[in-house]
Amino acid sequence: MQYWNTTTFKSTLFFLFLFSQFAVFSQENSPYSRYGLGNLKPIENIANRGMGGVSIADDNPLIANPSNPATYTGLRLTSYQVGVEGSSVKIKNATDAYRTGYTVLSYVNIGFAASKKIGLSFGLLPQTRSKYNMEQIDSLPFSKVLNSYYGGGGVQKIYVGAAYKMGDFSIGVNTGYTFGNLINTSDNKFVDSLKIFSNSVTTRTTMGGVFWQVGGLMNKKINEEYTIKLGATYTGAQTLNAKKEGYWNTFIGDVTDPLYSRNVDSINNVKGKIKLPSHLAVGAIIANGDFWQLGADFISSDWTKYSYYGNADSMTKSWTLKLGGSITPDVNAVNNYWKKVTYRVGAYTGKDNLQFNGTTFSKMGVTAGIGYPIRRTNLSIGQINASLDIGKRGTTENGLLREGYTRFAVGFTFNDKWFVKRRYD
Repeated sequence: MQYWNTTTFKSTLFFLFLFSQFAVFSQENSPYSRYGLGNLKPIENIANRGMGGVSIADDNPLIANPSNPATYTGLRLTSYQVGVEGSSVKIKNATDAYRTGYTVLSYVNIGFAASKKIGLSFGLLPQTRSKYNMEQIDSLPFSKVLNSYYGGGGVQKIYVGAAYKMGDFSIGVNTGYTFGNLINTSDNKFVDSLKIFSNSVTTRTTMGGVFWQVGGLMNKKINEEYTIKLGATYTGAQTLNAKKEGYWNTFIGDVTDPLYSRNVDSINNVKGKIKLPSHLAVGAIIANGDFWQLGADFISSDWTKYSYYGNADSMTKSWTLKLGGSITPDVNAVNNYWKKVTYRVGAYTGKDNLQFNGTTFSKMGVTAGIGYPIRRTNLSIGQINASLDIGKRGTTENGLLREGYTRFAVGFTFNDKWFVKRRYD
């Protein structure tokens, strides 16, 4: 199959060059990722991220949309997808600021229509990411103590989903396995000349468990030009089975190259439970064929129900409102290739799932995106999608931190026609 032409090749190099500019930070450090299972990652397709993340009612015929499994019935071609993202983050308190960043995989998935009424999808979706390194000095009557906190890890899920269509309505379900690990280390080092033993405690937690999500979708034509789409999903509360191992060392000198070190205690395969809250999302889209669409999503979750080995964390109820749209000037343009490009814009606002010192966090951002079509063949088509997300979360009040971020993501979608009947033997 032939996807590429000269224009497409140059455009691909351009998108990869832009993405590479977000991969310049070798040391990622996000202090808030120490809490819970880490920072929550965007889970929408990169095409949807350009529209502020609007995805719950989007049954794009060329892109599998695991945000709502009911949308799989909209697929008309098999969809192969992979996405990567990079981020530049400015973290600021009341007096200082520094920059950090990361580059990670966004998703890998496949979706296809098994029949006119049945759609299927499966893939890998990273869910959270943790990477932090923090220090604090405490003064004692006889000494000063340097407290260091560092660690990392994350959680991802493997999913399989199916949907069934009944007239204008579709229902769907995703299920699969959530798994991951987190490493957390706390060092307490005396920084003066006194020969006092310092301490280092490291724990590693591995976890896994089954998840489920149900979704519904209504796709109804208002007239010959306009279509309205309404979607809803519910992800059930989840209990992850966890195992924890750890060790406690005392040392003199530096923890990485101590003058003296002794293993005081250790634990191995301590079993426990990690509980995650349910999520509810609703969305609506109004579309004018392949020309334009406008939509909105609302998502809520009660993170006060999160617990780790029976202990709560600095969590609160969260919600997000997303608004966005897209336009394709002329999907069938011949002489002007850029008229076939899809342009997207959006915005979002809400309350984060973290809370400290009685202070809740707001979050907000604006997005833009582009969908660049790859050359068609009789049975295949593709698209390069890119999105830009400029936003912020947190606050500098009450001794806390504010994160201002710029995320750039690139996704590649390739489509094929499966189950083509032979006409001649």
